[in-house]
Amino acid sequence: MPTLSPSSVALTRLHASTLPRRLPLHGVAGSRQIEQAWMQQLPPHALMQRAGLAIARLACALAPHAQRIWIACGPGNNGGDGLQAAALLQAWGRQVEVTLLADPLRLPEDARAAHAEAVAAGVPISTALPTALRAHDLAIDALLGIGASRAPSATLQACIDALHATPAPVLAIDLPTGLDADSGDWLQGGSARQCVHADHTLSLLSLKPGLFTGHGRDAAGMVWWDDLGTAALQAHGACQAGAWLQGAALQPGTATLPAPPPHASHKGSFGDVCIVGGAAGMEGAAVLAARAALHAGAGRVYLGSLSAHATQPTDAELMQRSLQHDSDLASLPLASASVAAGCGGGTAIIRWLPALLQHSARLVLDADALNAIAADTSLAERLRLREQPTIVTPHPLEAARLLGCTVAEVQQQRLQSACRLADRLQAMLVLKGSGSVVAAPSDQGIAPVIVHAGNARLATAGTGDVLAGCIAAFWAQAQARQAGGSAWQLAFDTACAAVQAHGHAAEQWPAERGTLTAGQLAAALQRLPG
Repeated sequence: MPTLSPSSVALTRLHASTLPRRLPLHGVAGSRQIEQAWMQQLPPHALMQRAGLAIARLACALAPHAQRIWIACGPGNNGGDGLQAAALLQAWGRQVEVTLLADPLRLPEDARAAHAEAVAAGVPISTALPTALRAHDLAIDALLGIGASRAPSATLQACIDALHATPAPVLAIDLPTGLDADSGDWLQGGSARQCVHADHTLSLLSLKPGLFTGHGRDAAGMVWWDDLGTAALQAHGACQAGAWLQGAALQPGTATLPAPPPHASHKGSFGDVCIVGGAAGMEGAAVLAARAALHAGAGRVYLGSLSAHATQPTDAELMQRSLQHDSDLASLPLASASVAAGCGGGTAIIRWLPALLQHSARLVLDADALNAIAADTSLAERLRLREQPTIVTPHPLEAARLLGCTVAEVQQQRLQSACRLADRLQAMLVLKGSGSVVAAPSDQGIAPVIVHAGNARLATAGTGDVLAGCIAAFWAQAQARQAGGSAWQLAFDTACAAVQAHGHAAEQWPAERGTLTAGQLAAALQRLPG
């Protein structure tokens, strides 16, 4: 291949953004299809040569003062990508050292060609681990690619341990070794120790869902992407996306402030929200949801309290209704509002669920409402038979109860679990957690979305109640604006937008202000963008 300079090809960094733009995600099967389609169109070895160039360029950008670059290469094409990069980096004057955990003669064809180029470039290649790198040097993980399914072997583990121990930044190729490309979980039988935790990950050709959910967000570090000159993200003819990523943009600084609403707006322009919850001792959860709906832009917010001793919240804008008798439900505009039920509802919510399922135009079910449905098949059947879309917002434990499985099983297959539960409940599903997943029932023909927003500041009590209120507020506003179209698509887009806004508010919280409480999070929400 020609010796190109480090600045020959453009590279793209993915970063958090307030934009609603969605990027296609391809798992192992889809990425293989895209790879095979382009390998048939390009000259032999061209795709790996392009991958090597992308890796080498990013390596130079990340560690411009590195005196040494160590590349750990495995037995497949991921290792071949690393070898190809080694040849270029050596030609550009870097001091490169390769640990190759494979017999060169048994490498795949493209990787053998890359090995020959690395040898010709004078790259020292051995099975030995490098001597200590320094902080300004660079280590590259090219051990296992998307084809791996089981935890790394003991030989590979020695390299992983060295990558953990090095003070130099670590760049993973395609995805960190030990991470499942589809789910974001550890490989089968693996653990955190058996996965590389990279500072940067360069995703080649396609974006893999596992980088953005589960353990992937922590293991991958900053994600970069290079389509290797194929425009694979637009190659829908080659393979349709299995899921989508929302909340990541391809260039920094592209987020814009939402357009202000029309001057002729009134409170009815932004819809009504009803919060039903807050049983005795848990009144605060319903108040948090109501405040979130208020700050997220709902025109009117009704707080239907299930506690006989509820005190009036300090927010004068909230319209409180006490729900003690069946007739009290008539004080809430269920037929026209977006309703969020279950926040701090305890067992008291069970009494009200049949009527809410029957009469609510748009229903968000959270927390104790979900626990009630998991325990009562008749309530679950009522939910399935609702004529209007419902949005349910379980965390992994609640999802496990609804699916009749363990939390570990939910987390091992977050995308699949969300889709299964959406089908089971015939509802729009928001599976909360790192890389929250939004999924619709399969018969709606809507591919799931992973929302690239949020951080560990959301791991405090009450933030789930805030999300429920935000979803209800966004749904009310979207419904007030809509003129026709699919009710399911509207619910899906609303859920995605609310999850993103909720996560973005946490990302914007200044570190110097300390812990982000749920009340502060609610106050930080903004109205649904126009």
